[in-house]
Amino acid sequence: MNKHASTTSTVYLLRHAHSAWARPGQRDFDRPLDERGVGDANLVAAAFAGVEQLPAIILCSTARRCQQTCEIILSHLPNSPNVQSRDELYSNDHAYYVELLSKQSETPVLLIGHNPMVEDTARFLSSSAKNRAAERLQKGFPTAGLASIEFDVSMTQIKDGGHLAEFLSPKRLRKKALKFES
Repeated sequence: MNKHASTTSTVYLLRHAHSAWARPGQRDFDRPLDERGVGDANLVAAAFAGVEQLPAIILCSTARRCQQTCEIILSHLPNSPNVQSRDELYSNDHAYYVELLSKQSETPVLLIGHNPMVEDTARFLSSSAKNRAAERLQKGFPTAGLASIEFDVSMTQIKDGGHLAEFLSPKRLRKKALKFES
């Protein structure tokens, strides 16, 4: 099935990777990724680069940790999708995230944002999911967590919900790598 057809859509939701604590006088908005965050972002980016349908567009918060996460993702992709940096992704709720996603004409879409908005968006868009990915999502949305949600409708209709196809975390990817090495 062609995911770019007008009757199907894919949304990837990525929470920014782990960031450093704010230094005295530093705004939360300006916190960079820490060493763990850089490693986790690279791990998830390498796995993401292997998905069947890479994003046509990336919507990314302008917060420093999201921008750095986006740069790492882009460094692993074979070609660069259109990237739109959005100030509003820093402070708006999941309703804004869903509304912004539903206005996109290209698919797949990757949104890089913050919690609790990313987690709330994933739960809202895949509320009927009853699979292993949904079980993992119920435990929380870790930094550098990546959800893949598929819809049998166009982007304008995603508010009706879709199927949580996959939910990856750096912890899960490390476990899979250890099993593979054994």
